[in-house]
Amino acid sequence: MKPHTLLASTAFLIAGTLAVPTASATCDISETKCAVNGGKCNIKFRNKTGDTGGSDGSSDVNQASSAQTVLVKAIDDDGNRVGNKLQIVAGASKTMNVEKKSNKKTGFYAIRITSQDFSGAVDGATISCEQVKAVLNGNGTCKVFHGTFSGSITHFTLGYQCDGGNVGGPQK
Repeated sequence: MKPHTLLASTAFLIAGTLAVPTASATCDISETKCAVNGGKCNIKFRNKTGDTGGSDGSSDVNQASSAQTVLVKAIDDDGNRVGNKLQIVAGASKTMNVEKKSNKKTGFYAIRITSQDFSGAVDGATISCEQVKAVLNGNGTCKVFHGTFSGSITHFTLGYQCDGGNVGGPQK
């Protein structure tokens, strides 16, 4: 190969590599009420899996009592955990500092809630970036509960209802 052809080929490969986006999608919370006002961007999660009421209809999950420990973690767009996770026993509450997750090198994409006790039998739920922003613009409080989808008595899942931002899920 001639030197000019080799140089041109190498330049073409480098330019092609630089044109491909390498950063993964992250949730930008910089415009939320808490970030703009210089406050703490936290979400308080309450584990209500042992309760029989509390879901207000913004989720397609019919709440039923099944006390269990839930795990709450920020995830990247590949589903990998970003930072530490919260382990919340039934009836307890813990707070996630969302700002810390956002300031990590990789950032975060969403928040994932799963059952520690019944991971194979109970589906988890994911709070999207847009929902996280709505919660941060509200009062920053979410309840996690257990139930079944409407019309099913055997498909168990975790659901969430966030007072701030009128956010609930999952939807069928």
